[in-house]
Amino acid sequence: MVAYGLGLLALLLFLGLFPPTAPWSERFLTPLVALGGGVFLLRQRQEPWGLGLLFLGLGDLAWTLEDLKSLPRGLYLEFPYLVGYAALTWALLKIPGEKPRLSLLLVPLALLGLASALKPELGIDRIYTVWDALLLLLLLPRLEPLFRERLLGGRGLWGVGLLLFLVADMAYAFLEAEGTYPTGHPVHLLWTLGYFLLALGVMEEASGKASFPGQALALGGLFLMPVLLLNDPTPWGVRIIALYGGLVGGLGLLYANHLEWRRTEEKRLRWTRFLEELARLSPRVTQTLSPEAVLVGALEATRHLLPQAVGLEVRGRRGLVGERTPHSLAIPLNGDTAYLYLQSPLEESVPPGFLSLLGERIKQVLRQVEWGTLALTDPLTGLLNRRGLEAELPKLLALARRYQAPISVVMLDIDRFKRVNDTYGHPVGDEVLKHLGRILQASVRREDLAVRYGGEEFLLFLYGADRLAAKEVVERIRYRFRHQRVDPIPYPLTLSAGIAGGEVPESEAQLEDWVLKADYALLRAKETGRDRVTMA
Repeated sequence: MVAYGLGLLALLLFLGLFPPTAPWSERFLTPLVALGGGVFLLRQRQEPWGLGLLFLGLGDLAWTLEDLKSLPRGLYLEFPYLVGYAALTWALLKIPGEKPRLSLLLVPLALLGLASALKPELGIDRIYTVWDALLLLLLLPRLEPLFRERLLGGRGLWGVGLLLFLVADMAYAFLEAEGTYPTGHPVHLLWTLGYFLLALGVMEEASGKASFPGQALALGGLFLMPVLLLNDPTPWGVRIIALYGGLVGGLGLLYANHLEWRRTEEKRLRWTRFLEELARLSPRVTQTLSPEAVLVGALEATRHLLPQAVGLEVRGRRGLVGERTPHSLAIPLNGDTAYLYLQSPLEESVPPGFLSLLGERIKQVLRQVEWGTLALTDPLTGLLNRRGLEAELPKLLALARRYQAPISVVMLDIDRFKRVNDTYGHPVGDEVLKHLGRILQASVRREDLAVRYGGEEFLLFLYGADRLAAKEVVERIRYRFRHQRVDPIPYPLTLSAGIAGGEVPESEAQLEDWVLKADYALLRAKETGRDRVTMA
């Protein structure tokens, strides 16, 4: 709609500036634009603005008929103007504003109205000039959000339209008091443009969209304000005020656009960081794979867009990181119930697609965790399998070489495990393996590796432990395992172990050599009576 207004604007300018048509433009075109804008806004249920334009148009039309001797003079001709001004005041009071700061630069424009009101020659128009100044002061808090929250394209457009109307009215009163206002003066174009931009801006703000043609029209209107008042017989005081208003208003709109660009750029950077964090979000193959690490990464990524996020929970998996609060957002997760907890309620709506994207990525990574658990861990004991060892051993080697920490390798084997299976069955043997797996998980640290190497053989890589420290760990494991009872086995279960290494490894090949040496030490422990620990 704004794009179509460009052609109409050009026509209005031509008819208003061309000397033969300028008086006709002021007498008929200006009230018709106001009446048309008022009827249009009323049909769109914008009653305060619509009534304001409608009655201002009726007032202009009554003035035209009186000027053409079709209506007698009288105060009754002022009634439409009074109703129109009251409706504009009502419209402004309905719009919430903010404490003016940058918009205070437009206050000097009110001096034009006050200067006009002080003219002794001015009659009833003194009421309108004072009202113009009051409307200008009411307008300032409604324009301030342009510089603080976001660029409200429609508000900038109708704000310029109302500003043009007020300046035109105050300039007219000043010229009329000095007896230098001829019918068809270019100042009437400010009324026409003001009505036009006001109707257009109100509808654009109601639609919630900011268009480039609308911003161009607003800047063009501010540019035309001083241009139309620079010619004779306009007094120099009015010219200076109009030039100041056009310059300050134009720079203000440009600055508002600059602030909007900065806000958009910051939002783009936050989205970029959020997407990068989500892309890097991946499960870590560690000793115990769980969704908590995934949720921590997802929460950190979320804070780029929602800094007030303090907790994330997937209830179906009993996973919670951060804290629960009364303020939450539901995350679509296909079956599971997931919530994002906030420190305070949202002041703005959630970015479109944000929750769906977050939920989809969490679901993907949690599925990777499950796959990693199946592929890299032993399903019976929960320890790493050989594939998991291949994935984790290079990381452990790099850590040991970086901090010059020793690594001890321990090979463990359950004594007479075949007799358990043969006598009590494989289900009982599986229970024995599960019990040992839990003991090993409880006995090692995060940096250590515990592996089910095959059958009843288990392999430990103890980070930062020399041989003596490794032997202490193994003795604690043997003690706990011996005192572990598995029904229906009546006798205590024992372990044999071989230890190798205890130094800073130079390469992965050296670690593999220590595994062989620990296996040989385990074999000697078996040969010398079992239930013991042998050093390589």
